Amino acid sequence: MVTRVTNTMLQNTLLSNLSMNLNRMDKLQNQLSSGRKYGHISDDPSALIYGQAARNKIARISHYQAKVESAQSWLTQAESGIMELNKVVGAVYEELVSAGSVKTESDKKNLAMVVAQLRDHYVDTLNTAYGDRFVFGGYNTPGDFTDERREDGVKPFSVDPVSGALYFNGLNISQFDGMDSVIYDDLFRKQDITGLSNAAAGQAIIDSLDPGLGITNDAEFLAEFGFSLDDAVVMNRLLNDLLTFDVGTGISMPVTQNGIDIVFFIAQGPDGPIVRNTYDLLQEVYTQINEDASTDDLTLLIKLVQDSQNHLLTRTAEIGGRQRRLELLEARYEQDNLNYEKMRSDAEDADIAEVIMFLKMAETVYQAALSAGARVIQPTLMDFLR
Repeated sequence: MVTRVTNTMLQNTLLSNLSMNLNRMDKLQNQLSSGRKYGHISDDPSALIYGQAARNKIARISHYQAKVESAQSWLTQAESGIMELNKVVGAVYEELVSAGSVKTESDKKNLAMVVAQLRDHYVDTLNTAYGDRFVFGGYNTPGDFTDERREDGVKPFSVDPVSGALYFNGLNISQFDGMDSVIYDDLFRKQDITGLSNAAAGQAIIDSLDPGLGITNDAEFLAEFGFSLDDAVVMNRLLNDLLTFDVGTGISMPVTQNGIDIVFFIAQGPDGPIVRNTYDLLQEVYTQINEDASTDDLTLLIKLVQDSQNHLLTRTAEIGGRQRRLELLEARYEQDNLNYEKMRSDAEDADIAEVIMFLKMAETVYQAALSAGARVIQPTLMDFLR
């Protein structure tokens, strides 16, 4: 059976086809003007989800890139501070060497005055700041651990004007000068007391001591080492108080050095390795030069000052290693950012050359449809009756 095709049917079909062509041109025009493949989620949900996932990755990488940049700035400042400390200790070393050949009393007094100034500058350098934060002060400020220490001031390092002892965030760290290095490790390195109360932390420290040391109770502990168990607890917490940044997923990196680790170094004592405090060592140098020390005493001090310099160089090398690691992370993030940008572009961005080509084709088809439709639907019954 042959279906009768009417003029109205031709018109409807033509208008429907013209509408389809216009829709196609509208989509291509939107792609050309916006630069994006899709204007609505319904156009291609899977591609848009893929592009959004790439955007989330790019945002996370950008966050970590900012963290890496900030960490590099912190490490640069910390390195500068340690290098300055090394210069101070090196200058004291030169004064010590000179003291061995100085004969007159006035010259020795002059050398002692120079050492005193270098000693004071050493403390000032320990308080190096980056912005409004102290580089070697950790997260804490004075008084964080005990209420009694809240009046100690703001700077992490200070010197008691009466006793001449060096304080770090309110704790007298000069009292630990000369401690056996093994004891030092047992007390402050091996035992994690994070989250424990002071009483529980003190007991944990006692329990962590090597049984071979012969310490069985708190009384022996205090008598043996000459400082309170509370100070040992604070010391442990201060040593573990180090500013860290999250520079990657699951990657946490210290961006400074702990102030105590800067000041303390291991030296050879009469009965084995001991922990020395560089500030107290500089104070000892000042006293020995001022009191006309013997050549043997000066030689011993020279060796200790060299040990302190080597310790600072080790800390500098450690910072250099962290900086190198951050540089590798920075390069990796740059490459990851390029990769995810390509993924996002493949999912979202339109190929402009291809869009222009298809738009021109759609325009040609639309013009041809208009031309053909004008010829097909123009004749009517009135045209035949004329």
